[in-house]
Amino acid sequence: MFDETGQVRFQAQSDRGLVRANNEDNYLVKEENGFFAVCDGLGGHAAGEIASQIAVDTLDTQLQAVEGEPPDQLREVIAEANRRILQDQHLNPERQGMGTTLSALWIPSSDTSQGWIGHIGDSRIYRFRNQHLDQLTDDHSPLYRLYKQGTIDKEALRHHPQKNLIERSLGLSLAVNSDIFSIELQPGDILLLCTDGLTDCISDQQIAEIMGRYSWDDLCPQFVEHALEAGGFDNITVVTVELRA
Repeated sequence: MFDETGQVRFQAQSDRGLVRANNEDNYLVKEENGFFAVCDGLGGHAAGEIASQIAVDTLDTQLQAVEGEPPDQLREVIAEANRRILQDQHLNPERQGMGTTLSALWIPSSDTSQGWIGHIGDSRIYRFRNQHLDQLTDDHSPLYRLYKQGTIDKEALRHHPQKNLIERSLGLSLAVNSDIFSIELQPGDILLLCTDGLTDCISDQQIAEIMGRYSWDDLCPQFVEHALEAGGFDNITVVTVELRA
């Protein structure tokens, strides 16, 4: 998916990968609202796919129905997605335990110098600026806490056998502990939203090299191609968003 209109342009691509039987990732792009999200379903047996679809459908239909400032709107619509996933579990007991990560970026059209992030789980949002890559979100996992404490480095985290163990997601309980925060933006910034099918396969250094080397049109295809070449062990979903000068 590709768009080149207005102050913000985006691309999006999702791939099943080389190992998984189905794609449990989902993504959302609402260009008219400057809203973008990726979700990585958890639970297997198609239930993860359902959870991630419920999440993006809720974001799509409910975001503008919620009143308040962007952080309040994000917090409420994420809580609503969680409620709907739990309700689906109640109605369909065979889906008990399903859930999804969610990483969302909102750039209100009124002010493109500031964006808002809503995040839960271990999908990620990065910002690429002046050839430098920053991870803006924290993985909600025990291993990532060790990384933040300096106990392990990021490469060790990427290869650890428990790298996919997460502590927070939608669908676990009525209480939703999501991270909601603002980010400063500049013309020329590129934001990358991705599921761990990308970051488990390629390093931050490789992500930065791809963003610095390839043209805008090639970014999403290159991310997917590199992840597949590295094994494609999981579903791979990427959304790139650029603030145009």
